[in-house]
Amino acid sequence: MVDIFVITVIIVITMKNDLLLSNDKAYKRLQQAILENELPKGKFLSQRMLAKMADTSVVSVREALKKLEYEGLIESIPRWGVRIPIVTKKSLKESYIMREAIEVMAAYLISKSITSITKEKAAIIRDLAKQCDSIPSVDKKYASQFYEKHMELHRFLIECTNNSILLKEFDRLNVRQILFQSAKVTWAKRIENWEHWHRDLVEEILSGDPQRAQEAMHRHIQHGLRYDLENFE
Repeated sequence: MVDIFVITVIIVITMKNDLLLSNDKAYKRLQQAILENELPKGKFLSQRMLAKMADTSVVSVREALKKLEYEGLIESIPRWGVRIPIVTKKSLKESYIMREAIEVMAAYLISKSITSITKEKAAIIRDLAKQCDSIPSVDKKYASQFYEKHMELHRFLIECTNNSILLKEFDRLNVRQILFQSAKVTWAKRIENWEHWHRDLVEEILSGDPQRAQEAMHRHIQHGLRYDLENFE
């Protein structure tokens, strides 16, 4: 005869796993909807409507919204609800200022402590940069693929600093929306030696020269800001 306690534990674990899967499903679907501009900006969103869109429960949507708020993709207004912030040229510039502060420092720390970067990590960095530069821009359908690799590269660079505060601030900054929109607009034009753009960047960072690393990241981010402002919609 099966122990009642064991059955109870199995049921609880199963329910918990199902809830985690539902939360993740809601998060991914709503993140996609925000990035793809499927939801209106500046208007308060019904959690029931979002649950229907994600095909999950309202409970899972609430958990997803906490994560999306942490990432800067939505904002929560007490007693009103949640909404997607409207991006303006001013807010875009401000986000880029913060992004540059974080990523230039990351480039400096990696280059300054280059001996602590293992061969495996350096290989991952170079491979991600190569993948970014190799994704074809002949069709905008590749924009999402480029965004994923671009985000993965920049986040991994910050992970390599072993600085939890930098990583936390990077995640809280609205980088996902910035890079996704940039991929859809600026990336498709393949400007200024794009075939080696990210590979050149990471080689400067891995050079062991902190000044070169900082200058390269500064140029990289200012380049993105300049063209994102020119193509601002």
